[in-house]
Amino acid sequence: MVTVIVMSAQAPPSTTGTPLLPTGLRRPAAVATALCAALLVTLAVLVDHTAVPTSFDAWVQQSVAGHRVLRGRWPNLAVAAGEPITVIAVAVVAAAWCARRRQWRLAVLAVSGPGLTGLAETVLKPLVGRTIPTGELAFPSGHTAGATAMALTLTFVVAGMVRQRRELVVGAGALVTVVVAGVVAVGLVAEHAHYPTDTIGGFCLAVVVTLTAAYAVDHVRRPVTQGVGRHTDD
Repeated sequence: MVTVIVMSAQAPPSTTGTPLLPTGLRRPAAVATALCAALLVTLAVLVDHTAVPTSFDAWVQQSVAGHRVLRGRWPNLAVAAGEPITVIAVAVVAAAWCARRRQWRLAVLAVSGPGLTGLAETVLKPLVGRTIPTGELAFPSGHTAGATAMALTLTFVVAGMVRQRRELVVGAGALVTVVVAGVVAVGLVAEHAHYPTDTIGGFCLAVVVTLTAAYAVDHVRRPVTQGVGRHTDD
């Protein structure tokens, strides 16, 4: 008896076939996306073609102005995290690192998350037409959106490189993302570069775009080929 075993090609041990968004977090992520989208639209309608702060903006601005720690160079350092050059540099480095490790889907997300967020922010600003006293378009905040997209994308990159406790990594990264966005937002408000509602809009936009990008990349991912044994007896 001669037995011939034919095995199909298998992917090398890696997280290539692992979804970017862990299965257990898909529903919470969908809820977060929907809530952020709803809040973004609500704020856009509320501040549409206005140039004055809302009552909420005025309250937050007054609260921020009363803290000494928010004076000096600290706000400038916080805002720097959301500068386009910072976001672009981090995205390029992250994408290159993912490509080096042949994590192509993570590389795509590293670029598309911040990139599409920046594009969406550029399109939305003239549509909403909200301005600050200097006359510059303000809603949604590009700095807050960029910092949020950057932090959230890095969360997926880190989670995509591990094989265990991925849900915990994504959850922790989500908390870090909120903190980063909050720090940048407070810095912008302290510098009178944005109204608080602008920063909230920027955060929501980044969450919607980045999570949608992750869903899209997961949707088009190729399934990992499984080995199949076939026995032929002579």
